[in-house]
Order: sequence, then C-alpha cells, then structure tokens
Amino acid sequence: MFIGGIAKYKVIGICTSCVQSDYVREIVSSISRRGVKEGYKVLLFNTFSDLFHNSSYNRGEASIFNLINYDILDVIIIMPEAIKRDSTSSEISRRAKEHGVPVICVDRAVDKCCSVTFNYADVFEKIVRHVVEFHGCRRVNFIAGVKGNSFSEERIEVYKKVLAENGIEFEPERLGYGDFWDMPARGVLQNFLDSKLEFPQAIICANDSMAIAVCSMLREYGMKVPDDVIVTGFDGIELEQYNSPRLTTAVADNDVLGEKIIKAIDDMMNGVPLPEKIEIDYTMRISQSCGCEKIDPREVGDKILDLYRRMNESDGHEQHMFSYLAKTVECHTVEEMAKVMARYGDYYSWVCTNSDFLSNARQRERFNDSYTRQMRVFMQTFDGKYKTGEVFDTKDLLPDMEKVLDRHDCIMFSPLHFQDEVIGYAANSFNPIYFLFQNTRRFINNTNQIMESFKNRQRLERANAELARIHMLDPMTGIYNRRGFYKNIRKLMSKAEKQGVGVWVFSIDMDNLKKINDSYGHNEGDKAIKALASLMTKCTAEGGICSRFGGDEFVAVIAETDGADSFYEKITHSIAEYNRRSKSQYDMVISCGYKVGKPRTLKDLDELMRASDHEMYAQKREHHGRQD
Repeated sequence: MFIGGIAKYKVIGICTSCVQSDYVREIVSSISRRGVKEGYKVLLFNTFSDLFHNSSYNRGEASIFNLINYDILDVIIIMPEAIKRDSTSSEISRRAKEHGVPVICVDRAVDKCCSVTFNYADVFEKIVRHVVEFHGCRRVNFIAGVKGNSFSEERIEVYKKVLAENGIEFEPERLGYGDFWDMPARGVLQNFLDSKLEFPQAIICANDSMAIAVCSMLREYGMKVPDDVIVTGFDGIELEQYNSPRLTTAVADNDVLGEKIIKAIDDMMNGVPLPEKIEIDYTMRISQSCGCEKIDPREVGDKILDLYRRMNESDGHEQHMFSYLAKTVECHTVEEMAKVMARYGDYYSWVCTNSDFLSNARQRERFNDSYTRQMRVFMQTFDGKYKTGEVFDTKDLLPDMEKVLDRHDCIMFSPLHFQDEVIGYAANSFNPIYFLFQNTRRFINNTNQIMESFKNRQRLERANAELARIHMLDPMTGIYNRRGFYKNIRKLMSKAEKQGVGVWVFSIDMDNLKKINDSYGHNEGDKAIKALASLMTKCTAEGGICSRFGGDEFVAVIAETDGADSFYEKITHSIAEYNRRSKSQYDMVISCGYKVGKPRTLKDLDELMRASDHEMYAQKREHHGRQD
C-alpha cells in the first residue's frame, strides 16, 4: 500500500495503448470507476498508438512503460490486445513478477497470470444462428478480421459450423478478411459485389467498424439495410449508436467486467490468490440492421444532432490546439513555455522532462534506460495556477506524489518523445466517468512537436550566442577584442552615468615584445601577451572591461569609484610578482597611460582613449630613454 499524506492507498496500475478508442476506453473506465468506488487509486500508463510496428516512433511511445515504479503498485493490469506487441507486454509482466506485483491480463489468456477473457464464441454463434435460422438467410457472406488472428479464426469456424448444421455449403468466395478496419472491409465488399455468385442475403462482420463501413458503402450503391441485405456487427463500439440503421451486434457488460476484476483484487488484498481466469460474457443486442426493430426517423435525427455537436466540440479543440502551436513559437524561455502549456493543457496536468532535455550532453545514469534518475517539472498546472522548475526523483513519478494521491483518484501517464528520443512524459488527472482522452491525445501530440522545436531553438540560440561571443573575444588571450570592447563598453558607461561617476581609461603597451620575439621566439612572446592579459583581468574590478586591441596594445576601463591608483598599483605589483616567479630570461615591462572622464558617447570615450594613449607613449619614451 502507498502511504499518502493523509492516508494509505491501494494502487492499481493499468498498462494499455489507444485509450482514446471506444473499446479500450470502456474497459479502462469500467475498472477505474469500480476501483475508485472501492477506495483504490489508479495509475494509467498509456501510449496513444499501438505498438504493432517496431518503428522508431513506437519505440519512443513504449518508453512510458519504463516509467513504472512497481514498488508503489499493489497489482498491475495489462491489455496485450491493445498494446499489440507481445514483447512489451511480456516485459511489463516480467518486471512486475520480479517485484512481487500480481499481474492481471485483460482480453487474452496468459500463462501464470490472472487472465480476463471474453466469451466471444457463444454470442457470435447466436448472431450467426439469428441470421441463418431466425431470418432464414441461405446466402450469408462473412467479413473476418486479420488472417491468422485467433479471434478472427475462431469466428470463421463458428460461421462454418452454423452453415454446415443448417445444410448450407461453405463457399470460399463468400469469406473475406477486412482486418477489423473500415477500408479493407470496403475492399472485401467490393469483391462481393464483383463476384459471379448471387449477391448475399446477409453480410456478417467480425466487428462493428467493418459493419458500419459496409452499411455506408451499400448506401453508395443504392442498397438498403436491412431491406436488400442484412448486416450485423460485433463488439458494440460507441460509433455504432450513430449508424443508421443501428446494428444488430454483441456487447460486453463493462460494468460487470469492472466489478469482477476489482472483486478479485479485493480478495487478493485479503489473502485469497487471484483466480487463473475471469470470464466476461458478451450479450447479443438485436436491433435494426437485421430488420427485427424498425428505424425511428426521430431517433436518427437526434443522433445526427448529437454527432454534429461532438464534431463541433472536436473542431473547437483542434482550433484550440492550433492556437497552442502558434503561441509556443513566440516563447524563448521555459517560463514562457510553461505559462502557455498551462493555459492550453488539462486543468490538472504535469509535463515532466528528463533533466538533460535542454543539455548538449546526455546523462548516462537513467531510470530503466529511458528517463534520467531525476526529472524536472517543465510545467505543472493546478487550481488555475502553474509552476515550473521543480526537480524530483523519477521513481516518485510526480513531485509530492503523496499529496497528489490525496487529491486525485486517477492519473494517466503518457510519453513525450521525438521518434525514439525520449523527452519525458505528461501526466493528467482524469475522471473515469467522463474524460475526453482524444483531446489529451491532441495536446500530447502537439506538445511532442513543440518540445522538440523548443529544444532546437534553445540550442540554436546558444550556438549563436557562443558564435557571437567568440567573435567578440581575442582568440589568443580570451579577453575582448576591439569588437567586443565596443559591444560591451556601453553598459559600463551607462552604469557609471547612473551612479554619477566617471570612468578611468587605461592604455597599456608591452615595451619589450619585439625584443622577446627576436631573442626568444614568438612562442615566448605569445606567452608574455597571455600573461599580461591574465594579470589585467585579475586586477580589473568586477564590472570593468579588459581588451586587446592588437599586438601588444591593451585597454582597460573601470568605474571612477574603483580608483586609478588602485588599479595601477595592482597591475605593477602583479607584473613584478610575475617576473619574480616566472624564471624567464626576460622581464615583462609595460607602459601605461590613463585618464578619467564622463563620456556619454563612444566619440567621447575615444577622446579619453587618445588622451590615455598620449600619456602611455610619453611613459614609453621615458622607458626607452632609461634603456639608452
């Protein structure tokens, strides 16, 4: 049990894909509703695409399952048929068992797991018998799912069995594979239409999506359902209620599913082992597409209006997301981005990024290979407010997870990635009774693109800044060159003007550079130049500027408050100390001139520099005179 801020919580983890689909959403909502009612907290780990293809994008999606901290879960529920990648489901199960977390698999029988399966065969047989025996159809075509799929092949055998028992010969041309999808189903129907066999009296479809596509295509050919041909579906998806005619189909009682699963978990928490199998019955729902119920035009009108309302809502959210994209383009800082995200995301949501997200180097230490050991809150929104920047341990999933579970019953975690490069993850509090997962999907998809673009902009800005910095620096000494001096001197002048003080300008020249080069080589000359630049930098007060104008010519500028005597004493003392310690065969000697003034423009500053140059050259002549 997880210890929250005010109570201990039983926590259920659910791993699935495509929660935005009717089928998955109903199962997840059923388990979550019943779980919350019985005092459980639900952590949903979801990818918005199934993982059937081993693409770089899907590898990025699958990263969310690496986020799971099994130590805070009491049980984990996996939906392999939704995930559609057995290796991923198996890995989740393996890790759960390593941590001693019981595993429940929904919609597939899995060894050494509690398997929740649906009794498809019995009710599908009832549908086929209803068409053949009740309606007396002899020419019955069947659109199956994916060839080789266990569910699809099971339904084909039932179809053949009912035909045989009713003395109807199976004709291979009356069978086609629609892959459980509308477009392939249309292709199968076209083959039926082009066939030399007499057109069927009934078309049985292995799921509702294909049945809806068949009804639509038959209308395009001027055929009426059920007057010209009976059509049936299977699985009772939400879209079916908007089809006209309503389909004769089969539906699972999802409330019963939630009740049975939570009852099994409750028993387990009380010391009773999970059962090996939990079976959920499907129920045949007789409706309009077989002619058993009449089509009510008023019902059709109501459904059209409801569908139109939903389309408007979806279009409104899409426009909302277009605005989201447009606003983020204007953002240059994390703070600005977080503010926009909070405005366009769900009311309670988190965007968490790997701590190396905006870094040029990838951290080696990672949590389960996908996430850094610590995450950074890029954006958190709550109670109409937002914050950013908090760092927390990845195993905690969210900052202050104890307080989060005190307040929220259900949290969904979704991956943030660009192809297979993992950015982080998003989390949303969701209501299992009513939540628009499709809207969250749009937000996540847009955020993936936004975060990648933001990262690239940040890197480009840093690269440009570094390039500009390099162009302003003397490559030998690392202090400002002439360009850098004039680029940055305005700040010092402005600050001095606000303080009501002047600035000291120092012109410094190394007296014996030519002699060093001629006698000891240019490497020694370069060494001396670098040493002088380093000494000047150390002696310049904070906020002062040092610059190499070329060769052995240097300029330093400091605020009047720092004092010329102080700088001059420091630089002469530092040079003397350098000469004592360097053990060189020569001494570094400089000539220095300086002037103070209150320049307002660069022209005024140049006048001061010319005056300080004049003094510097006067000192240089004195030095040469002494040498002579």
